[in-house]
Amino acid sequence: MLHLIKLIPCGYNKYKLGIILNDKNLVQTIGNTLRRMLMSDVIGYAVIGINIDGIYNEVDKINGIKEDVIEVINNVKQLEFMCQDGRGVFRAVINTSKKGKVLASDIYLPNGVLIFNRNQYICNLGTGIRFRCELVVACGKGYLTASEVQDRYNPCLHGCLILDVDFNPIKQVSFKIINHEFNISSQEEAELIIETNGSVNVVEVISECCFNLNKKLDSIKESLKIS
Repeated sequence: MLHLIKLIPCGYNKYKLGIILNDKNLVQTIGNTLRRMLMSDVIGYAVIGINIDGIYNEVDKINGIKEDVIEVINNVKQLEFMCQDGRGVFRAVINTSKKGKVLASDIYLPNGVLIFNRNQYICNLGTGIRFRCELVVACGKGYLTASEVQDRYNPCLHGCLILDVDFNPIKQVSFKIINHEFNISSQEEAELIIETNGSVNVVEVISECCFNLNKKLDSIKESLKIS
């Protein structure tokens, strides 16, 4: 069935995946299905809650900090984590009084946790101000509203402002069909451009999506046998 597959880098954290099948009728189906799996079925880490000292809701003003609470929240949502030991939930801490920019590199992390975008801007401190906050980071899949986050992770979120989150480390996937014409034949290629946040191995991610898709199809097949 598979005639040719190729995966090549095409930019910073971007990859081009080309798939050519012997059966041209399935190229569109396979390519579009894989795109949907990549955009919805990949596990990643995201900040699900934030506890800023002295702050109890999103409309509060943080003394001595240029940004308001919502701006700080939007900035921490951009953080890109990788956890080497596979833990489900962990806490990271910012505790600084240095004047000027607070960056992701100022975050204290548990052992085995990395931040890929260490230059991500968090906020700007004034003179003589101490900024302390705890970030609750969780492993998950897809998009969750704040209420869904609360239902799923409530025991870990005491005292936190709860965030809506997108766990997916895949930033974007584009898909198109390329026609290759030859003298006596033609081929259709499914081309996917996959952009990640740098926290995942793209080969492992594609393999996991294919595995998960096979499991879903197998469950349908087994259900038909039972019925």
